[in-house]
Amino acid sequence: MKTLTEIKKVQTLEDLENLGIGNVFCDLSYRGGGLGFYASDIANHFKVYEWELPRKFGAGCNYLGGGLRGAIFASSFASTITGKKAKLLTELADACKRVYNNLEDESGLNDEQDEEGNTNWEATGTNASRRAGIESAY
Repeated sequence: MKTLTEIKKVQTLEDLENLGIGNVFCDLSYRGGGLGFYASDIANHFKVYEWELPRKFGAGCNYLGGGLRGAIFASSFASTITGKKAKLLTELADACKRVYNNLEDESGLNDEQDEEGNTNWEATGTNASRRAGIESAY
């Protein structure tokens, strides 16, 4: 099982893959998406029950509509998981959230201006909605 220190160092998709937990899924677009691991891989690695986890465990981003993305959120898990395993899973979900945000930045989704200096209204609106704490449109 991975240590808290190893998980806290994760910044990139490659770092997540190198944890050796399982296959990483990555669905990133201007309409939100998700990043993380399938519940079966998490359950096997951390020795928890699959039913204690969401089907996909990691981070996600809701689409607010109109080209705006909501907050990047971390997965949760059942309250039956406690102690060290809970700390590790919480940190893993936070790591997925960091990686998702870094991938958005690398892909230009959060750039408020394009190469010609024009305003990217979707990024401007998304960044403003995140600063305001808007997570979901529903």
